[in-house]
Amino acid sequence: MNFGARLEAVAALVPPCHTLVDVGTDHAYLPVLLLQQGKIEQAIAGDVVPGPCEAARHTVRTFHLEDRITVRQGSGLTVAAPGEAEAAVMAGMGAETMLQILGESPEVWQHPRFRHLILQPMSDAARLRHWAEKNGWAVVREELAREGKRLYELLHLEPSPGWRYPSACYEIGFDLVERHHPLLQEFLAERKKKVQLLLEQMGRSERARASRQYGEYQTLWKQLEAIERGNGSNGNQRNNGNGYLSVHE
Repeated sequence: MNFGARLEAVAALVPPCHTLVDVGTDHAYLPVLLLQQGKIEQAIAGDVVPGPCEAARHTVRTFHLEDRITVRQGSGLTVAAPGEAEAAVMAGMGAETMLQILGESPEVWQHPRFRHLILQPMSDAARLRHWAEKNGWAVVREELAREGKRLYELLHLEPSPGWRYPSACYEIGFDLVERHHPLLQEFLAERKKKVQLLLEQMGRSERARASRQYGEYQTLWKQLEAIERGNGSNGNQRNNGNGYLSVHE
């Protein structure tokens, strides 16, 4: 079965572990792929909607994995008991939804056994980097994957109390810059295009030009340009403020 470049990239970020929770599993393709790769022993495939749960059960039966994948209907990480899993994947949803899921089940991801969060947001990845910094999780790996015309961001988080994001620019993954990711320039160009459009739209209004947000977008533009040039003059300075700025998809 062809699982697609996005799902393959998500699977590649998952470390070997015994039990994984796939939040919003849809057809349960990810747990199947990870079991085929030998990266996990068991999976909890969760979805809040009955239809996807039934589709997931069909997939599990098709691959004869009833003894290794448990399909549970429920909201987010509530499908898993504290200490039941070491890792969770949230993919194909917005960062706001991910933050809501994390907020409703802290007893799951704060459990000592739980060690990995693999996130593939459809928008606002900067918010997840801020969440990680605030909640004692380190962004240990960042990836980009292309499927069709779209580039997807992926993040792997691990517990690390006191960790600080090593860049002032939360919009672009620091790990992507450090490793000179092959899709980085393309990704930067997309982000710069969005910021430029926002600045042009806001620039038509005197009130908008005087706003804090306009100044933040100007700063972000400079950071993106610095990263693109490769000198890191803005991207390597720590941001001591509490705010964040994301470019919406």
